[in-house]
Amino acid sequence: MKSRYLLILIMALLCTGLLAQYRGSRSLGIQFGTSSGSGYVLRWIGETHGLQATLGASTSGDNDVKFPENLWEEDVETAAQSVNYERKGRKTSLTAGLNYIHILDESAKTRFFIALGGSYKIAREKIFARRYNRITSTYYEYELDYTVPMSEEIHKKDVWTVGAGPGFEFVLDRHFRFTIDLPITYNSDEEIVMYIPQVGLHYYFR
Repeated sequence: MKSRYLLILIMALLCTGLLAQYRGSRSLGIQFGTSSGSGYVLRWIGETHGLQATLGASTSGDNDVKFPENLWEEDVETAAQSVNYERKGRKTSLTAGLNYIHILDESAKTRFFIALGGSYKIAREKIFARRYNRITSTYYEYELDYTVPMSEEIHKKDVWTVGAGPGFEFVLDRHFRFTIDLPITYNSDEEIVMYIPQVGLHYYFR
């Protein structure tokens, strides 16, 4: 819990400090990555440094779940007399990321940089369950118990990721540029991951 608030505080201070003195070019686009976050992305780029902020949201699934009348032994994890059978409903997530960019080299067509930062993802998923009772003794067949109402729970999973690594920006035309970088990341699951690329497409304003 403390590490989450410390990360948010560092990101907010970095953003405030850079934007207060920043007069570089700006871009708007989309970004997909772990430590950068996935979603809409804003970039401010100067001669030697820059800042990137990402915000995205997604939803999938449906809360109108259907339960079968009967279950068989391969559908359940236990041979108990009564079991709760779960179905997944709608899943939603919100992601925010902030990355500092340090430019190492630049030409007319490319830009080589180091990116450092992190992202935070809030995920929520609805889980529905119904009670089933075993109706045979020789093999396991279960029947839906209509006397027990359907239950509903919301599973929460928040994930933070920090990372740093090199990246390249390629000029496509006067406004559009494509970026790819390969950070080494560390996340809230205590996993260190390398060689998962992050990509982005940016429209630069002139």
